[in-house]
Amino acid sequence: MIKDKKYYGEVWFVGGDENKCFSILYIENNNLFLETNLHSKKPVLKELQILGIFTGIGFLTFIDCKIRKSESGITEMRRYSPKYSFLCAHHHIKAVGLKFKKFEVNNKAISDWIDHAVWYNRVDDKLEKKDDLSHKISIKEIGLNITINNSLSYSSKRTELSIKNNGYVTFELDNEVSVLEAFNIYNNFQKLLQLLTSKSNQFSNFGFQCLTCGEWANIYYNDYKYAKSTHTFIHTQYHEVEKDVPIILEAIYTDGSFSFCIDKLMDSILNKQTSHNKRFTNSISTFEAFGKLYSTVRTNNLKKYLKYFAENFMLIAKIDEDAFNKLSSKIIRSRDYHIHSNLSNKNVLSEFELLYISFLIDFVVAYGLLSSFKISEKLKEKIIIHGQSVFINMQQANQILSSNPLNDEL
Repeated sequence: MIKDKKYYGEVWFVGGDENKCFSILYIENNNLFLETNLHSKKPVLKELQILGIFTGIGFLTFIDCKIRKSESGITEMRRYSPKYSFLCAHHHIKAVGLKFKKFEVNNKAISDWIDHAVWYNRVDDKLEKKDDLSHKISIKEIGLNITINNSLSYSSKRTELSIKNNGYVTFELDNEVSVLEAFNIYNNFQKLLQLLTSKSNQFSNFGFQCLTCGEWANIYYNDYKYAKSTHTFIHTQYHEVEKDVPIILEAIYTDGSFSFCIDKLMDSILNKQTSHNKRFTNSISTFEAFGKLYSTVRTNNLKKYLKYFAENFMLIAKIDEDAFNKLSSKIIRSRDYHIHSNLSNKNVLSEFELLYISFLIDFVVAYGLLSSFKISEKLKEKIIIHGQSVFINMQQANQILSSNPLNDEL
């Protein structure tokens, strides 16, 4: 489906195909909407399932359709917003109990990451491109094959030629999975994108191979968590980390400790509407989880975790041991102030300091997590350099705005 286009067709309730109603389908802010006069005789907040046929798409099954707008008069009008929509050119998809073994997702963030765009060679007066990419990664422990792809598609009109760079990932499983399990598999892949590229997008296509007819069908839903997500973590190109990707993906899918810490790290990074002190407490929680799972400290003690990972803090923050000890004490006092409500604590981190200290903690966690595997020195260096840039530049900005309390006696 194209976001800026409206589609026209007919919709009806399950078992009521004799009462078909005209409908308009469109996408707005990544949400799919149906406008129609189809409605139940009894007042309801949503319809469990609606079926439809639309020109240019085919057969559609809409699930969990909330009523966003209702108008009464000479005719009835309803605007439905389905949570999940199933599209197929050949038949209606039976969503209840649906399972499949192969699915494919297009995401612009993948093509940006691989960056195999066409470029114009002015010397030879011709277009040039890199070879299409297809990198297959097998995760045997869970019977999953992931293939990261990049290719070009072409379309032409009388007056123009359009070349599009497509990035997509294919998932093939030994065993059948449900729709929600497939979403979870895809979301785990998006954690890799977030960790290594600092962004993801609402997918442009989420297709699966129907086990009944063997043809491809599609699912549409609003990927609220990852759509339009950007942050200032690390930025890599695929060719820089190609050898690291299989290692990280296997850890995300099979290592419970790694996956747990990455989940907490992503929650801290992706939370767009949070105060600085809330972000700080989230980062502290992530760091304590990391310390418990990846250190030899046997008691859940923030002071001991900070000391255990002191070298990583000093490396990324570019501070010496004395400065780290002072900073460590201030972090502990601030944790007690904001989490344990020790309001008598003095000389805690200011509101602005809380933000960039939380960034520092997140970089330490990411560096420690990835360093627990045999990743490349280039990726480690990326984390260090970007962490130093974010943390130190923020301190400098704070100095310009007023003063930097970190330079004072802590």
